[in-house]
Amino acid sequence: MLDSLCQPLKDRKVIILRAKAYITYPAHFQLIAAMNPCRCDYLGEASRSCKKPRCGTDYMNKISGPLLDRIDICIKVLTVNVLFPKIHSEGESTSSIRERVIAARKIQAERYSELSISCNSDVSGEALNKFTKPD
Repeated sequence: MLDSLCQPLKDRKVIILRAKAYITYPAHFQLIAAMNPCRCDYLGEASRSCKKPRCGTDYMNKISGPLLDRIDICIKVLTVNVLFPKIHSEGESTSSIRERVIAARKIQAERYSELSISCNSDVSGEALNKFTKPD
């Protein structure tokens, strides 16, 4: 089921095939997903860890390589004890993050104004070479 997302993520379109016809829909989307570290959800917790040593590896191998290749950001979230939650108030406020995102979008809009591109994710390889100079 998850592997069926690979092509729409890559091509930004969904093609539905039926007996003698097909239809194409635009599919420009951002995938946000979450998964447990292993089948039992206790990987790395010495007191409650799963019985199989390879539980986490086996569980992760259920996700195909092509789908994993399309995931850009992975964040490990620590377990929260429901009885004794630790609430951290550190970090940036939502409004300051919003201001940075708006500023970055403005820079992208100016950079790509001649190409009818609105953000970095729309840049082709040819345009990328024009606007970047790798060291």
